[in-house]
Amino acid sequence: MMVGLSTSAMSHDRDISLDNDTEAPELPCTICEGQHPPNPRLCGNCQSWNDLPHLRICDEPSYLKLDAYRFMNRGSQGPRGVHPHTFDDIAYQDLNAFKGRRGCMICQLVSDSVQHFGQQHISNGSKSALKFGLWRPFLMRHVASTAYTDSSTLTAAPSPNPSLTGRICILPGVILTQSNGTSSFTPLVLKLVLYYRHDSYDLQHVEKWMPNPISLPNLTAWLDDCRHNHGDECNDLLMPMVAPPGLRLIDTQLNRIVDWTTPNADYVALSYCWAAATPETTSPTPADDLQLQLDNIDQLSRDHGLDISRLPPVLADAIQLCRDLGKRYLWVDRLCIIQDDAKSKHSQITAMDRIYHMADFTIVALSSKPGLPGVSSRPKDTSPEALYGLWDGPFESSIGLAYGPAADRAIRGSRWDARGWTFQERKLSRRLVFVDDQRAYFSCYQGARWEHDTRVGADTVHDSSTSGLQVEPSFVAYACCAIPYSMRELSFRSDILNAFAGVGNVLSSRMETEMLFGIPERYLLQGLLWRSDDFAVGRDETLGIPSWSWASWDGIVDYGPGFRATFGLRGEGGGSAGTPNLYGPGLRYFRGYYPSDVGNLVTFWYSDKKQVRRVVEDKTWFGLEYMTEEEFWDYLDEEWMRGDRLAETGEWETRAHSWRGCWHNPWKARRYEGISDEARGKGERTPGSLVFTTTCASLWLHPAKQTLFNTPATAVCFDMMTSAPKPDTNIDKLPFVGRTMLMDKQWAEQIFDDPSRTYRVVVIGAGVAWDVRSYGQPGWKDFAPGAPWGLCVLITEEIDGVLYRLASGVIDLIAWTDLRPSWESVVLG
Repeated sequence: MMVGLSTSAMSHDRDISLDNDTEAPELPCTICEGQHPPNPRLCGNCQSWNDLPHLRICDEPSYLKLDAYRFMNRGSQGPRGVHPHTFDDIAYQDLNAFKGRRGCMICQLVSDSVQHFGQQHISNGSKSALKFGLWRPFLMRHVASTAYTDSSTLTAAPSPNPSLTGRICILPGVILTQSNGTSSFTPLVLKLVLYYRHDSYDLQHVEKWMPNPISLPNLTAWLDDCRHNHGDECNDLLMPMVAPPGLRLIDTQLNRIVDWTTPNADYVALSYCWAAATPETTSPTPADDLQLQLDNIDQLSRDHGLDISRLPPVLADAIQLCRDLGKRYLWVDRLCIIQDDAKSKHSQITAMDRIYHMADFTIVALSSKPGLPGVSSRPKDTSPEALYGLWDGPFESSIGLAYGPAADRAIRGSRWDARGWTFQERKLSRRLVFVDDQRAYFSCYQGARWEHDTRVGADTVHDSSTSGLQVEPSFVAYACCAIPYSMRELSFRSDILNAFAGVGNVLSSRMETEMLFGIPERYLLQGLLWRSDDFAVGRDETLGIPSWSWASWDGIVDYGPGFRATFGLRGEGGGSAGTPNLYGPGLRYFRGYYPSDVGNLVTFWYSDKKQVRRVVEDKTWFGLEYMTEEEFWDYLDEEWMRGDRLAETGEWETRAHSWRGCWHNPWKARRYEGISDEARGKGERTPGSLVFTTTCASLWLHPAKQTLFNTPATAVCFDMMTSAPKPDTNIDKLPFVGRTMLMDKQWAEQIFDDPSRTYRVVVIGAGVAWDVRSYGQPGWKDFAPGAPWGLCVLITEEIDGVLYRLASGVIDLIAWTDLRPSWESVVLG
């Protein structure tokens, strides 16, 4: 059988390219050294399979240099680049040629597999011209680390004969069909188990690598290893908590719902999509849609009162998996929350953080098929698509190894990972068992494994599926939760804060602050600097969420750099502080991640249900850390005023110079920390509003003309101008002072459709532009007199004396000073 371009076994130099710190192993080759007679179970073309070192190392130069990515699922990640060979270069043979070698184990298995796959995927008109070519074999390995791995770390397969060693082999190939002079290529991947008499020598038997039931010994070993060896990181709770009042669990032994009254509980939780638990029948009856309700709670609380046959497959399989693993109690929202008791339901939903975080582990249903494939009561998929589908993990062609599919890739491609409610279930669970169509994965705070990795210990694969909330509390930690959460889908927009509440509770506790409509009070300024330039939909006022919170908008939130369009101020005469009339390259890449990115210029007050109170917020002024109020002013008056040498210009400058001359600077803002009685009264009548005294101006907006090359076509930003543009006016000559952050183009053009309308622009803080061309340092040379500093502003509309956020942006210091904006106490609803 041909593999790549090789038609016979080849002998090559035994030297192997290794990492510098890796000692070259001795790899005896029975074929090259003539120590083993030909294997009668293999044809002449397949004799290399009798010796794995020969197949991987000696035959390596004969294999084509193909793009391995073409044999991998789109969700997989692998090395990309220019490869000298294509599918046209593969040596193809008629399928009958494989069939004719009846005495060859490899050829017969290839023939049967290709014919099985072809019957499902190749049209009848092309089957007569079907040809097949193999690329090269890849041996399964646990994880990627060094350039060479000896046989002890290759993934072993269970052997029916104790005297044989099983090795898993991934074998990519291509079906070639020709019709009307046109060639068509269909990649497929054969999964084989090779059984050798002597570790990697003397091949005795070959069979398809069939999906097996979930390995209970492996799952048990992984769970025990995490419980006993991972210490505080995986076993201690992130915050003190006890089981919520009214907690109910499924007793999987007695098939009943039980009330749990003790502070601690040893149970498993299930995370799934409700759509996966809907009745499969076309005309479901109430009996098919079993859930806990007031009228059946007594029945379901009796021994064996829970009829497993009436449950959706995913619930029934989760119960079975708990039994198989020796876990008696299971929590499932559908059966442990009274669905028609609003008060009880609300109390349990708000305790989701405790329910999932306190669970011993969480079962996650990723499968697109009914139930949990691989559980003892449900076999895995053995369709041609499953047996010969593209590989889910990466290949390393240079050393002939294939690596197990990472949990992260399986999760990313699932419907479960797109749902809003499952975000906190993933983040808060200390241990997770993921089950998809073909495999089971284990994940904890220290790493991830998949079911064919039989090892235990510290050498787990760390990927993003294991990231929880153990990081040090900071605004970055918060943003890393808010951003991906906003990408998820919710069936009901009213759940936007409820589905984030569990994560919010943990963040709030660890940050020692309150959450104000999804934003940490301690970092309120940074929390207000969100933007949405993808798929944004206008605010839903019926939710009762203020406009300043990202939760009131339906769109993907981002706290990263908001300018993929540039601007910078130049006054008359090449940079004076005169009337702004021209913008060139300048301020760019404003962000709000770190305390060094922003400065406090406003004292916020918050209207809760009882009073308008001062916000408890950390202060910063482009520093490396946050400060108390007293530290903030000491820093401004002492450190900031000293100035420093600007290395790029070689000149002495005073950093405070630009700000001392600004109309809205921190020293002047200190005199406006309070709010007017009128604004306080409006705030009290507008619960959830922010009240603060700041500088305000009415400006016109016009779509920005100059944008950078990487501005997405679906996004737009607007220039803020001091006068209304007229039809015959040259936009380049208009006086404008700043620019909005990027917004969703379709939404923005509907909102800002009237060029004659003005909008109230209010300052909320100070920002600095970080020029990526200067490797993370401010690009001092490129900036105009007011730069790199800017005023972070909100563009708002006023309704009945209350302002409502429409967009965010940045204003140049000098331009804002020239406007002489008024100091006002405003209410932001």
